Amino acid sequence: MGFIRIKKINGKEYAYLVENRWYKRGFKSKGKGSRQKVGKYLGRVYFFEKTNDADFLNFKKIDNFEEYIINNNQDDIINDLVRWEMFKHNIDATEFNVNFNNKKIMKGNKEVSLRLNEGFLNSYTLRRLFNLKKEDSYYLAKCFVEAGVKVPKEVFVGLFSE
Repeated sequence: MGFIRIKKINGKEYAYLVENRWYKRGFKSKGKGSRQKVGKYLGRVYFFEKTNDADFLNFKKIDNFEEYIINNNQDDIINDLVRWEMFKHNIDATEFNVNFNNKKIMKGNKEVSLRLNEGFLNSYTLRRLFNLKKEDSYYLAKCFVEAGVKVPKEVFVGLFSE
């Protein structure tokens, strides 16, 4: 498991997945302490301010919430939550394409990272969202925050409770 580091180059920000490793004293002459290694390039970062507070139920035109939860699987609901977050940030879907099959965020033919709320929506965080298991609610919430997707309480409870 890693974290996302932003690097500024010529005034533009780029996202990288970074891994931490802890070394004991004398391991391969590295000395004691943590070392960081860049694992993957996650693309140029594009920042978006929230432009509206559209309610999820209104955005999806949901009249009966329980019926929505029953009739949609976890992947469909995560897909809807990502589209809703992009709508709230006025992200042009023709400019920034979310490929839910390949779990990538693209601008043209390049992968990018979208800075939303407190997190980054990119190939790494999108894959983590779609690989979520219901067992650990703290980890689930953390994945959504890291992806910049704010999940309404009733959706989180409905989606991840049995």
